[in-house]
Amino acid sequence: MVLLLSFLACKTDAPEPDGSAITYYRDVRPVLDMSCARCHNDEGIASSFDDPAVVQGLAATLKAYTASGYMPPPAPAPDCREYASSERFTLTDAQKATIAAWADTGAALGDPADAPAARDTTLETIAPYDVELWASQPYTPTFTSTDGNDYRCFLIDVGNSAPVWITALQAEIDNPRIVHHVVLFQPSTVDDLYANGDPYAGFSCSGVGQSNWSTLGAWGPGANPTVLPEGVGMPLPANAQVVLQMHYFNSFDGADQEQDQSGYGLLLSDSVERNAVNIPAGPTRFTIPAGDENYTVKEQYRWDTNSEVLAVWPHMHLLGSGFEETVTHADGSEECLMRMDGWDFHNQVTANFLQPAALQPGDRIRVACTYDNSANNPAQVSSPPVDVAFGEGTTDEMCFGFTLVADAAPSAR
Repeated sequence: MVLLLSFLACKTDAPEPDGSAITYYRDVRPVLDMSCARCHNDEGIASSFDDPAVVQGLAATLKAYTASGYMPPPAPAPDCREYASSERFTLTDAQKATIAAWADTGAALGDPADAPAARDTTLETIAPYDVELWASQPYTPTFTSTDGNDYRCFLIDVGNSAPVWITALQAEIDNPRIVHHVVLFQPSTVDDLYANGDPYAGFSCSGVGQSNWSTLGAWGPGANPTVLPEGVGMPLPANAQVVLQMHYFNSFDGADQEQDQSGYGLLLSDSVERNAVNIPAGPTRFTIPAGDENYTVKEQYRWDTNSEVLAVWPHMHLLGSGFEETVTHADGSEECLMRMDGWDFHNQVTANFLQPAALQPGDRIRVACTYDNSANNPAQVSSPPVDVAFGEGTTDEMCFGFTLVADAAPSAR
C-alpha cells in the first residue's frame, strides 16, 4: 500500500476553529507533530511534512482524508476500552474541524513564533534497556520462489545468572523494509535446536514456532512497546535462553539483497508480585473464500483462573478488515477487550489497557477476525482473488490476538 498520509492522532491545545484565526504554526502543527511526524519525515515511510510549505500545499488533501475517515489508519477503538496513548491513534471531531477550517480559509502559515514548543514525534520507548537481545549477525533473507517469505530464528542468551522477570519489552527493527513481523519466544528446552548446526548463528524455523515455545512478545509495523503494570512481570529462569523469530517478506525488487540485524530490548526486575503470560489467542484452521468481502473467523477459549487482561496486540495480514476480542463472563455479561473497525497492516497497534479486564473461572474469551477477499480490496494481491488459508506467508492469513494476562491481584482472588 502506498501511503500518502498517515495520521496518528494526539491531543492538542489548538482553539476551536474560528475561520481566519486558524494558522499552521499555532493550530495545525501541534496536531501534525504528534499525529504524523512519526511517518511523515525525511526518513519516514510516507511523504515528509518537515517543510511547512509542503503541508500548506496539501491542506485540501488533509481535510479530505481526515474528514472521510481514510486517515488516521484504523486503530483500536477507545470506546471499546481505554488504552495508553489512544489519543495518538485517533482524531477528535475538534481536531478534524481545525484542519478543515484551516484548509477552507486559505491555509495560512502564520507566525513561526506562535508555534508551541516542539513535542516528541515518536511513540513511547522503554529505552535505555536493562538487556538488549540482538541476532548474532546480519542476515540476508533467502526468499522462497513460491511465496517470497523467509522465517529465520536466532537463539540468544539473556545473560541472567538468577531468575528475573520481564516488565517491558520493545522490538528494535534494523531494516523495516523487509521485516514483516517479529516474535520473541521462550523455549522450555533448546536441545533439539542443535540438530542442524549452531542455533545462535540462525536457523530456518516455522512461522508459528514450536510446541515447547511460549510467546514473550510480538511486533508488527506500527506496534508500540509492551509495558506491564508495576509489580507484574513475565518470568525468566536463571541463564535463560530465548528465540528471536524474524519473518522477512520479498516485497520489492532487491529485497533479497538487503540485510537485517534486529533484536529486542527488555526491562527486567529481580522480583514481582504477580506473573504474566502472553497468549496467542485465535483460530489456526480456516480458509477465506475467494471473492468474499466480509468473511469472519473466530475462536473461543474457556478461562479457568482468576486473572487480568493487561494488553492485546491484534495480528492479521493483508486481507484483514476488522478485529474483535471479547470476554463473556460466567454471568452472561459481555466485555469488550479490543475492537478495530478496519485494518491496516502498516499500523498494528498494541493496546496497553489503562484498567485491566478481570477474568474469572467460567469466563470465555472470543477472538474474531474479518477479512475482505474481494477484488475491491486495495490490499488484494491476487487477480482474480483466490481462496486464502491460514499460513505463515504474508499472502496467507493469520488471526491472532496476542493477549497479555496476569495473575489477579490478591484482593481480587
